[in-house]
Amino acid sequence: MNNVLITGCAGFIGSHTADVFHKNGHNVIGVDKLTYAGKNLPDHVTNHKADICETVFIRDLCQHSGVDCIVNFAAESHVDNSIKGSNAFISSNVQGVKSLLEVCKQLDIPLIHISTDEVYGPIQKGSFDEESKLNPQNYYSATKAAAEHLVAAYHNTFDVQYLMVRMGNNYGPRQHKEKFIPTILNSLQNSQKIPLYGDGKNIRDWVYVKDAARAIYSLTTQADPNQTYNLSFKDERENVEVIKIILDELNLPFDDHVAFVEDRLGHDFRYSITNDKMMRFIDFNPTDFITGIMETIQYYKK
Repeated sequence: MNNVLITGCAGFIGSHTADVFHKNGHNVIGVDKLTYAGKNLPDHVTNHKADICETVFIRDLCQHSGVDCIVNFAAESHVDNSIKGSNAFISSNVQGVKSLLEVCKQLDIPLIHISTDEVYGPIQKGSFDEESKLNPQNYYSATKAAAEHLVAAYHNTFDVQYLMVRMGNNYGPRQHKEKFIPTILNSLQNSQKIPLYGDGKNIRDWVYVKDAARAIYSLTTQADPNQTYNLSFKDERENVEVIKIILDELNLPFDDHVAFVEDRLGHDFRYSITNDKMMRFIDFNPTDFITGIMETIQYYKK
């Protein structure tokens, strides 16, 4: 696997994963539209500004560059944005994945498809494993679930080889300001109150982005093909707890810096996924949440 095409390589998780592939001696070719969320293009990546829906361009690029594998991060990912307008989510998350699958079918190369734990929908108790039924409850996760069905269909029909990775909530350096933790830090930097949906009790499974990138690399290079893997280190926290941790680290009082706001439409209460299947291929200890938060704070201070 000498030449790897990473789509969405200038995005948050894609850029960190490109770093890991490069560090391990792979030649990384990038495709990124460089939209508002694509601001993190690594110096070591030769990026081609293009839409993954441009099937002919992607195919020609893969042929010319001798691409051995496609790792797909390209996606619209912010739930609030999907509520405001849906067309971009259909284009990138569904039609774009179909385009990549066509390239993989024609050139006989595997697709590593990055998905989300949100495709399972919420769960009150326990955790979803990889065999659990998909039950997306918001527009973003519905498009991600649709993409997964396309991957499975192309494997069954055309024997396209794949790996599916369903991740928990990532955080860390380079994340766009629209996301939860950057919103907290940007609000504080701008002397504004942190907006907290509902009662703040919604629970998310947090993964430090550098750990996620390393885990994706381990799965890509070691895991059994044509399988789905949950990516989690089992670090579930309420949203309000995350805010309190950040404020405590900065010695700031909660009541002076938080404003409870009307809850988001279709706001899932809790996501939780198992990680037993993934952990067979992981040979490192995940970053402690406090350590990851402090590194994130230092990044945004810059």
